[in-house]
Amino acid sequence: MNKIKDNSRVYFGNPLPPTGEYVVDPVHSFAEFATQHLIVGQVRGRFNSISGEIKITDEPLLSSFQFSVDTASIDTHHSGRDADLRGPRFFDVQKYPKMTFSSTGMKVEPGGNFTIEGDFTIRGITRKIIAALKFSGVVQDPWGNTRMAFQTRAKVNRKDFGLLTDLQKETGGFPIGKDVNIKTAIEATLKK
Repeated sequence: MNKIKDNSRVYFGNPLPPTGEYVVDPVHSFAEFATQHLIVGQVRGRFNSISGEIKITDEPLLSSFQFSVDTASIDTHHSGRDADLRGPRFFDVQKYPKMTFSSTGMKVEPGGNFTIEGDFTIRGITRKIIAALKFSGVVQDPWGNTRMAFQTRAKVNRKDFGLLTDLQKETGGFPIGKDVNIKTAIEATLKK
């Protein structure tokens, strides 16, 4: 039977994982996105390959988060659209095989919620973004690993990263969402 670790670390009402360096579990971590399509709908998708490292420090706000996503792993449940997204009009995966996030700071917002700020790089273009962060727990898994989980939410403008800025011409004037909502659900294990 799995035991929930006793986690007495609490910061502004937020439970915190034990200090240390964690490695993202790519099998149990997800990066998903959604954007507006033709006013009434949405296009949703995910990236199937994510890696990274997290360092949780004694002072929680000095913790750091590093993520890397293989852009070729994009999956929107439509092979033609995925091929287009991998091409030079969008992610240009041959030239830019990774998109990355590297945190530069962490804050506690009113109400006790965390946000992380960092450098988000797509197609060689880096912009500062802010993401909401919520830790969801720590567990001792069946293999003896200390495993923690958290979720993030952020919104970016695809035009800030040079991702096809003239889509409306192709849709007969219908607006295509420039804002992309990104959500991650991450599990990571403490390095032994």
